[in-house]
Amino acid sequence: MRRSFLPTLLVACSLAVPALAAEPAKPPKAPVKRICVNVKDGSKAVQGTNLVVEPGDTLRDAVAVDGDVIVRKGAVVDNDVAAIRGRVILEAGARVKGDVVSLGGEVRVHSGARVDGSATALGGKLKLDKQEDVGGEKVSFSMEFNGEDLVKQLIGKALDEDQKCHILDDDDDDTDA
Repeated sequence: MRRSFLPTLLVACSLAVPALAAEPAKPPKAPVKRICVNVKDGSKAVQGTNLVVEPGDTLRDAVAVDGDVIVRKGAVVDNDVAAIRGRVILEAGARVKGDVVSLGGEVRVHSGARVDGSATALGGKLKLDKQEDVGGEKVSFSMEFNGEDLVKQLIGKALDEDQKCHILDDDDDDTDA
């Protein structure tokens, strides 16, 4: 008779998770630098602040690191929208012709907004008023333990300030010279 692997897995997880949670307190972080990059192809990327795509605006891509991307009614993003450690919010009447992704935050698609591609929330929730407002796949993955989202923590650690995660513009690249 074969023994079940599940009890062994549960014991291993119960021993490993407290080690992740028991982390020494960090000193307060320095003020966040706010960066905005307008790329020649019509894309926009920000860091440390929210990116708001206003009515009548048309962007190729919209990216926020440590901030939210908010696409207002009447605004169009021709390709993809991504928020890293932030939310993506599409108001009614907004349109994204590509995919919508949030790493460490939620994706919120209000009724009447449209995502032609897929909508993905890793370390957060995918909130759709109507399922048919997203043309592609709908993916939401988070894993909570003691009220803490482990996926969000993992993303946060991977992109921690100590790792010097920041937006690079083509003008910052010294290899072109």
